[in-house]
Amino acid sequence: MYEKQMRVKFWGNVLFVAAIVAVCFFYLQLDPLRLLTAAPNFAQYVAVNFFPPSFANIQFHLPAVLHTVAFALVSTAVATVLSFIAALLMSDVIMPYAWVRWLVRFIMAFMRNIPVIIWVQLMVFIFGIGSMVGLIALILATTGFLSRSYSNSIDEIAAKRLEPLRASGAGVFAVIRHGLLPEFVPSWVNWTLFTFELSIRASAVLGMVGAGGIGVVIQTQLSLRRFNEATTLILMLILIVLLTEFVTGYLRRKVIAPATAGKPDKSTKIRVMPLRMQVFRWGLLPVVMAVFLFGLWYLQLDVARFVNRLSNAPRVLRLLMDVNVDMILPGLQQFMVSFAMGVVGLVLGGLLALVLAFLAADNIAPWRPLAIAIKTFVSIVRAVPSLVIILMIVAAIGLGYTTGVVGLIISSMGYLTKAFIASIEEQDKNIITAMRSTGAKWGQIVIHGLLPAVATSFLAWVAIRLETSVAESITLGIVGAGGIGTMLSRAIRQIDYPTITVLILIIVLCMMLLEWGVSWVRRVVL
Repeated sequence: MYEKQMRVKFWGNVLFVAAIVAVCFFYLQLDPLRLLTAAPNFAQYVAVNFFPPSFANIQFHLPAVLHTVAFALVSTAVATVLSFIAALLMSDVIMPYAWVRWLVRFIMAFMRNIPVIIWVQLMVFIFGIGSMVGLIALILATTGFLSRSYSNSIDEIAAKRLEPLRASGAGVFAVIRHGLLPEFVPSWVNWTLFTFELSIRASAVLGMVGAGGIGVVIQTQLSLRRFNEATTLILMLILIVLLTEFVTGYLRRKVIAPATAGKPDKSTKIRVMPLRMQVFRWGLLPVVMAVFLFGLWYLQLDVARFVNRLSNAPRVLRLLMDVNVDMILPGLQQFMVSFAMGVVGLVLGGLLALVLAFLAADNIAPWRPLAIAIKTFVSIVRAVPSLVIILMIVAAIGLGYTTGVVGLIISSMGYLTKAFIASIEEQDKNIITAMRSTGAKWGQIVIHGLLPAVATSFLAWVAIRLETSVAESITLGIVGAGGIGTMLSRAIRQIDYPTITVLILIIVLCMMLLEWGVSWVRRVVL
């Protein structure tokens, strides 16, 4: 009876998603034939025009690469401190004043629901072009994301550990020092390293709107149609991202795994962390500080120029107080375009990820070389920022909704394939062994054994990805994919203050509503 209810629930969710995708597909008036041929045309165009890469000027590109890494390092370090403070102020256990908690939550939601490239455009609009502008924009977007992640971790710890300390009469600082920090360190390291990986990709596209780094070089090479040079830069970016993932993975194993293993439980005694691990942890702090200071020095931030432009901010903010109410309805319509592109790209990318994941997961892969090839391909796709992908697609097939959808399909496929593979590999191997012993084929094991077990997890990952997909859709609109991003970029170029205000408010409010809706779906439906 329970299995029948779960099956009905699963297929109900599938039909609901399919209906939404169909509505979005027709809303965008997409041409199915053009969408089907877009990916092969793009692949052919890249193979003919982007290869082989040109390494003649690689030494001149290294400073831009280091600039991108320094951006990510400094912004992540600053955002980590700000996010932890914000997370404490949002905590019911730490902050007793409800109005403070709600105010900080609203500010953080506002910061994270504006895509980073729009933050950069706004900062350039107010303060002009410069590295300081890009750094502040990245810090704002990163702080908004990290504060929510830290807050969720603190709430989980508070529910288990902090209430007894408060009941015993411990003060706020004692609760933080003795109750929160020891338990929070693994989550802090995990989320910070994950954010650093995201910041590398975000830093790569800051230069496309005047903030420096490898992004401006890639855009320049693409605009000049020096595709072989662009390929070299993209390969360098891929290498940076993959190296970052390797280093952060190593640090997770060294910092998080020992901390988790050392926690007491009901069945074991307290295990003391080995001395060498304690030395490694404490020795890591000065290394991190040294790297941060080096990144700060290498960026050579134009602080004086930024400070001089601060006097311009009050005037611009006063002008932004005006609202063009006539743009509310067109703005909402264009946000729906961005939302529809995000949904279609997400679901179609998810379907591709579904197939690739079952072909690549270690416990079910039918052919090992194919699995390795898929994982390598997915790692490369994930390493390239979606904005770089969309610029390449624009060069291949032109502007329009189809271009945006194809870019989102590729981006979502890379993200979801990795997530789906992890869900599949977590399943009990005995299920696969038992089915194989009965003579079941690969397809039968996937459809009747693994798919029902991972279906809810897959849908949860798709729901989590929805916010990012819509945010990417807005970002892609800035380079011509359509939607509210294109509308906002045009308003900024035209210095139309009332329209800019309306579009920013629409983006923030709609993204906050989407965030709430995704949370509700994950909590109630899934």
